[in-house]
Amino acid sequence: MRIYAFIALFLSLLAGSLGGCYKKATEQAVDTSGVHAVRDAIRAETYAFRSETRQAYNNRRFEELELKADELHANRAVFSNGSWKIAQFHDALGCRDDEPESMWQLHDTIHQEWIAAYPDSITARVAYADFFVDYAWHARGSGYADKVSPEGWKLFEARLTKAREILDAARALPMKDAVWWTVSLRVALGQGWLKGDYDALMKEAKDYSPVFWGYDTARAYSLLPRWHGEPGDWEDYALQASRAENGLGAEIYARIVMNLAGYHRNVFEETKASWPKTREGLEAMRKKYPDFREVTNWAAKLAVLAKDYPEASRIFALLGDSYDPGAWRDAQQFLLFRKQALAGAAP
Repeated sequence: MRIYAFIALFLSLLAGSLGGCYKKATEQAVDTSGVHAVRDAIRAETYAFRSETRQAYNNRRFEELELKADELHANRAVFSNGSWKIAQFHDALGCRDDEPESMWQLHDTIHQEWIAAYPDSITARVAYADFFVDYAWHARGSGYADKVSPEGWKLFEARLTKAREILDAARALPMKDAVWWTVSLRVALGQGWLKGDYDALMKEAKDYSPVFWGYDTARAYSLLPRWHGEPGDWEDYALQASRAENGLGAEIYARIVMNLAGYHRNVFEETKASWPKTREGLEAMRKKYPDFREVTNWAAKLAVLAKDYPEASRIFALLGDSYDPGAWRDAQQFLLFRKQALAGAAP
């Protein structure tokens, strides 16, 4: 299972983030006939890109994969929501966690064939390492450490070691892949690297690209108390990242909060996360990515959690009766948050 599955299944788990006062309310029947789901067009474009990539992989069209990846490495292309295309390329290749062992073995074979066809390909090597990290988490499972079986731990450690060996060997290749560091961060998380080693890896990653925001969201996630951090660590990191030279500024702060909100009933009440800084980043993203409708939905949701009801009311007015399911668990949650925003903002 990819680290994104632990962060938010690439935002889908975040849609379940609730303030504590909403839990009981969501159990009540709510008339949702007046609202409708509208996904932003960016998601459709992303899905089409991922589908094309996956079809090429499934059918072993390795030359097509290589040409596409080389272009993405060269131009560092992003979708119009800031999502890096090379990250989506690699994500499209993953094996679902509920697949049978035979399917994992098939993926292993495809990766080996890709490397045999293109032995100097950084993309093929990074993809194979990524596969082994997924395979490691598949063996471990997503539960707490004391629930993992001895065999699960053994496979987890062996597969992470294999992933690290592949990544280390890929260092000698002339081409670089931004996802090399993303996969390395996943290995670091699973192996529990020391802070100094983690920081050195992050420095390498940020030297390659100070605006590849997946590095920062991955590092912030690793600093949750459930992993390798103490209370307040990820919030401090988010602030540090927002101040980085040549970085994304407040945008990265907001992206980190969006990614980690799902691990709290109310991220602003239970952590040191700053709503003013988050709001600044959300507004920056709304201006930078005008077609990124999902972030407007997130702005409304997080404003309610922060009890900034005037801001929440303003954003809900922009949304009208449509919501993006990437930010909400369902229509009921959207309506409950909107009701709270309007009630809180009333004179």
